[in-house]
Amino acid sequence: MSQATPVAKQVLVLGASSEAARAVKELLALGYKVLWVSGDELPSNGLDSPALAKYANCRLYALEGHVGRFVSHFLHQGQRLALSTSAIIVATGNERYFPAERYGLELSSLVWTTSQVKEQLKKPLPQSVLAFRDKRILLLLDWSGETSKELVSESFSLAGELCERCRSEVYFFYRDLTVDSPGWEQRTRELRDKGVVFCRYGEPEVTVGEAAVSISYLEGTVEGDLLVLPEAVRPRGDTAELAEILQVRLGEDGYFQELNIRKYRAGLSARKGIFFAGRCHMDCDASEAESDALQVVAAVDALLGQGALEPEEVIAYVDPSKCIRCLTCVRTCPHAAVQVVEYEDMDVVAARVDELACWGCGACASNCPVQAIEMVGQEMPAWVQGV
Repeated sequence: MSQATPVAKQVLVLGASSEAARAVKELLALGYKVLWVSGDELPSNGLDSPALAKYANCRLYALEGHVGRFVSHFLHQGQRLALSTSAIIVATGNERYFPAERYGLELSSLVWTTSQVKEQLKKPLPQSVLAFRDKRILLLLDWSGETSKELVSESFSLAGELCERCRSEVYFFYRDLTVDSPGWEQRTRELRDKGVVFCRYGEPEVTVGEAAVSISYLEGTVEGDLLVLPEAVRPRGDTAELAEILQVRLGEDGYFQELNIRKYRAGLSARKGIFFAGRCHMDCDASEAESDALQVVAAVDALLGQGALEPEEVIAYVDPSKCIRCLTCVRTCPHAAVQVVEYEDMDVVAARVDELACWGCGACASNCPVQAIEMVGQEMPAWVQGV
């Protein structure tokens, strides 16, 4: 079995989301050197350290290597940039959009999104509150589809702020409001105490008139001055391209998919050394996204904390003299651990399994048509076990 391979405690964090910032902060606290890269502008949140390098407005176009020695290639300000790291955390978040077709409504002076209300409340006093002072606000969730946790959480916060700061009369319409996230049940009680009226509906009838809006449901009709609708969320437009470059999987919903979709494992991807944090791979609010980022950092530290990597107890080994370069192993490896390379000492081109990247699953060995791959550390050959 191979000896431990020294690796640098250096991590690439992709994304400008709040969970990306949390991962960066935690990695720095643990003594890691962090390369923080985003295709957008990076937030000005006071994060600064000699161990932190920031690169904004970058585009990843290629990735080489494996865990412990990744080399990420970016286009940055018209120049090519190559960054070497031992692990990669993807925390690119999601993107919002207004589903006008799903709602059957267009935005107007009577129909706002939650983001528009948030931006209005950020304005200086008294402008921030006058738009909502003493008005009846109708917040409508779960209409024509389930509202994401992120937007439900924001709607909770907005309802409370509208009541307290603007003295608004707030009606909170929902179909299947869940309070399974930490603190949500308590927040629901607190909002009721502040005067927010919760209304559960089945099939609401929404009417937007010239001067008012109304929602008719099982218990009657409520007329208001403003209808507030949450946006929908979806994977960022560059998610599919990024997944192809990183050689990781996407789920049917278009988000990054963890190693085991049946069991939460803190963003562990199918490719060793690449992790997903927060809203790029799960439905969560901002607080849960940051908690997820902390667990991902713990997983990174468990991998790199000793400054060395060792192969799994059972790994695949290719006999280059038998390999016919059919690429079956390259295609079937779910962990992107197999490449076709030149064996200089043998003057032959054949498949090679990277020891540190191999999970020892045996997919390559069981599918090799010429039995050129054996599982080192396994008592019985994989191809015999399948007989």
